[in-house]
Amino acid sequence: MGGIAICFGLIAYIIYIHGMLKNKIKPHAFSWLLWTLTTAIVFTAQVAKNAGAGSWSTGFTCTICLAIGIISLFKYDKAYTLTDMIFIGIALLALLPWFLTKDPTASTVIIACIDVVGYIPTLRKSYYYPDEEKAASFGLNSAKHFISFLALGNYVVATWIYPTSQIFMNGLVVVMLLIRRKQLARQKAKL
Repeated sequence: MGGIAICFGLIAYIIYIHGMLKNKIKPHAFSWLLWTLTTAIVFTAQVAKNAGAGSWSTGFTCTICLAIGIISLFKYDKAYTLTDMIFIGIALLALLPWFLTKDPTASTVIIACIDVVGYIPTLRKSYYYPDEEKAASFGLNSAKHFISFLALGNYVVATWIYPTSQIFMNGLVVVMLLIRRKQLARQKAKL
């Protein structure tokens, strides 16, 4: 199941990166850099809590998020807000409970919440520019997280909260993109 989740992720990211290279997809760098940081923390917590094969796609996702984040930082829109920077700082502060308690659970819950908030720049951009994101990629990522959830070797909050939030948030991006594309197509047809 862990390998299947990675395959879904690989397909999703190939679609996404292909769209980036064709300049059809323009990711928000701060979302992807925030997701790099959060998935690195979650992956470490999942490994610490014996998530097994269910953690593999989180580690894989971290690596891909870093690549997309770096490419986006240099290639696309540089309109980063103070809010974007604050969320990166908060993500780093989420490590504090882990260091203080020696238990990754509180940090993982905080990270899952931060990661959900990290979708705000992408959702905002998807609302205004729905053709600059790939719904199929986000849909496959939702499926990837569902499969990785099923592959978890240990079901404790530190292992399951992140993939659960990702199933929902990736699905929300898909819904946003499809609704906005339909709305804009109707507006265009009226003209």
